[in-house]
Order: sequence, then structure tokens, then C-alpha cells
Amino acid sequence: MHKFRKLTRKPHKIGLQGEHLGIYKPDGLNGIKWVSTSEPPKNQPLTWYKVVVDPPSGDEPVGLDMINMGKGLAWLNGEEIGRYWPIESSKHEKCVDECDYRGKFFPDKCLTGCGEPSQRWYHVPRSWFKPSGNILVIFEEKGGDPTKIMFSKRKTSSLCSHVAEDFPMVDQESVSKVGSGKSSVAHLKCPKNTSISNVKFASFGNPTGRCGSYSKGDCHDPNSTSVVEKVCLGKNECAIELTEENFDKGLCTGTSKALAIEAVCS
Repeated sequence: MHKFRKLTRKPHKIGLQGEHLGIYKPDGLNGIKWVSTSEPPKNQPLTWYKVVVDPPSGDEPVGLDMINMGKGLAWLNGEEIGRYWPIESSKHEKCVDECDYRGKFFPDKCLTGCGEPSQRWYHVPRSWFKPSGNILVIFEEKGGDPTKIMFSKRKTSSLCSHVAEDFPMVDQESVSKVGSGKSSVAHLKCPKNTSISNVKFASFGNPTGRCGSYSKGDCHDPNSTSVVEKVCLGKNECAIELTEENFDKGLCTGTSKALAIEAVCS
């Protein structure tokens, strides 16, 4: 005769105790005992980290550099920065340095950044920072090096635009500025409290390269730079229409033309 044992149900919880206690929130930080150390554990999974930080100087956009961490969540003063996971994207033999997005779409078109982290910097709104005593809390799931976590500032000194004449931008902003929305428009906008002080490169024709390394092609309107300077110099933002009034659209018959610009903000 078989004997059966009665199974007693035991209470259990799903999730992490730290999440249930809300130890990433200002009013939950003191709910547990934190171990103070000058050398926090590295490459240790399922670990909570807490550090007091000052806000980065200036007013540029701020990002949290998590390249040396594995996978997890981050909070600043109780506000969730979000889930981080700087995993490397897959290597692909069709990855390109530059791309013409016109024409038919297919899944492998214009692949860039192959083998690089899918994401490294995570935006932190400046409005979340206090003048001092900011609490950054990290929950690391896989393991990483928390001593290498850094705040980075996005400082823009130059900006670029590359627009083809036969691929007009028809977003609402372009339509409102241009009118009918039938002409392509190149937009430039500097960071707050700066303006366009110099046009380093401008070419309407068949320019090549990418931002920071544009070069003129064998088709080039010599008035390109003067047109852009007239519209943009001294302004925080500007829009240049690819029209007959601005550029010689009759040059290089049969060539698909575009406008490439690199300008300096100061």
C-alpha cells in the first residue's frame, strides 16, 4: 500500500525583493542596509549599486555611459532611466559606411554599426538632477564594472544635412515652412544659445562622403556655399530649399543631385 504525503503550500513572491521594497526610490533607500565601499564588486550578477553624484556642468544633453556594464536597470532620484543592455550588434558582410536611402527598401539595405554596441549612452533629462546629492541606483543582472559608469555630455560644434532633390521631406514641419511641401529642404539647427558661425562645406550636385568628410563630386554648383551662408549665418536654425531660385538645377543633366552641408555652431 502506497503512502501519500500531504504537500504544504508555502508563500512565495515573484520578482526581486529590492523591487518590492522600492530601494531605488528616495523614500525606500533606507529600507535596507547598504554596504559602503570604495571598491564595489565587479562582474557580479544580481547586484544593487547606489552612489551619490553631482549633476554634470553646463546645459548640454546628458547620457549615462553603460558600455562597461552587462544588463540591468538604472534610476536617478527615483526616476527610471530605463533598461540598459549594450550588447554588440551582429556582424554583417553587407554593413556599409554610407548609404543612399532612395529606391526600393529591403531588409539588408543600409546596415551600419555592425559589431558595435547596439546602444551605449542612455539619455538622462537634466530636469531630473538636483543641485547636489543626486542618488544613482543601478541593478546589474549579468555583471559589469560599475567604477567605469560615467555621465557624458553631448556637445555639438558642427552639424550636417544631406538631402536629395528627388526625395522631398514631407513631414509636417517641412510643409509648414515651405508651403506645398513639393521641394526638398535641408534643415540645420544648433544647440541652445549657439548659432551658425561658419559653413565648412556646401555642395549642390553629387557630393560624396559623410558628415565630417564631405567632398565635391564632378557635378557642383559653385554658388552652393554663398546660398547657404546667406540663409543660415548667425541663426540658430535655418532651412534651405532645393529650388531653381537657390541652385542651378539644370546642371549635369541626367544626374540625380543632392545638397550636402556641414556647418559650425558657436
